Amino acid sequence: MIIFDTLSELESYVPALKDLSHVISLLDRSLPYREEPGVHYCPEKRSISYLVDSFMTSTEGYEFTVPENSFAVLVTLDGEQLVSTRENDKVFIMAEGRFLVLSEGVYRKGICSSLPSEVKDAVFSLGK
Repeated sequence: MIIFDTLSELESYVPALKDLSHVISLLDRSLPYREEPGVHYCPEKRSISYLVDSFMTSTEGYEFTVPENSFAVLVTLDGEQLVSTRENDKVFIMAEGRFLVLSEGVYRKGICSSLPSEVKDAVFSLGK
């Protein structure tokens, strides 16, 4: 399952992924925007973690895996990057104000479409 939409629509997906309500709360409080790179936890539900990352985009990007029986919600906090499946059969332009929900699998983030640029993003880990 892949969901690609704007942050203003995130709440409409809560019936399908109940823990999205915690992601919305964290984003509403601007916590991921203010935090330093590293792993952080939702104060209300410690089983929800999120990785705040800051990096330069590249032509290869950075591979990451969404484990079995979980979902990842990727939000670009600053900048723009491309995110793709490992096979590059699906590619998403992740600018500020967009989110991507990914089910288990291997993906690449931080891919640049032209010149490398600095990006800050957050990847939330949610159980099924």
